[in-house]
Amino acid sequence: MTEPETPHTRTPIFSNGYPIVILIMTALITGISLFQFSASPAQEDWLYRAAAIISGPDFAGIERPFGEAVPLLAHTVLHGGVFHLAMNMGAMLSIGPILALALGRSPRGMGLFVLFFAVCAIGGGLAEIFVAQLQGANQIAIGASSAISGFLPAAGYIRGGLKGAWSMSVLWIVINIGIALAGGVISIPLAWAAHLGGLAAGFSFPLFLALATNNRSA
Repeated sequence: MTEPETPHTRTPIFSNGYPIVILIMTALITGISLFQFSASPAQEDWLYRAAAIISGPDFAGIERPFGEAVPLLAHTVLHGGVFHLAMNMGAMLSIGPILALALGRSPRGMGLFVLFFAVCAIGGGLAEIFVAQLQGANQIAIGASSAISGFLPAAGYIRGGLKGAWSMSVLWIVINIGIALAGGVISIPLAWAAHLGGLAAGFSFPLFLALATNNRSA
């Protein structure tokens, strides 16, 4: 008679609770977007001028309450509707914890996550402006997908190094190139340049991971 094998137990990924930084950022973005959806036309106009990525000849000289730099990050808190918001926050809640746990639950780790989000958002914003100016087109872009696009190579890097980063990114690259090419034939209201810019910035994640790791070993 043999003794039954002890079942192999795996430590739940959220054994210490869901990463608080993800909950805070999701709540912040959702709260501002919900206010935007219920805002008066005048309030919504101010929000767009204050936070949206705006470029093109028709917008030359438009008043920007916080200048031109703030919208490079702030555009992530505005969305084009409930579905747009739900898609982005779903991605934040599903992919974000992988990054947050890799960087650590400490204040430093949470700060690095927020900084990485900002770097990806800024990368996406700059790419969107660059393409709009290159085309001489009028462009308004909002949404957290610029930053969240950078989560793909980051999550891939955590699981499989640089090869994993590319594997996680290639489909999104192909989709957005397809959107860019199709845009010459039909109008598709998706900020493909912001997606690709944010994704490119996401390849900086190993630097953030190194900063988090160095802090733990210090």
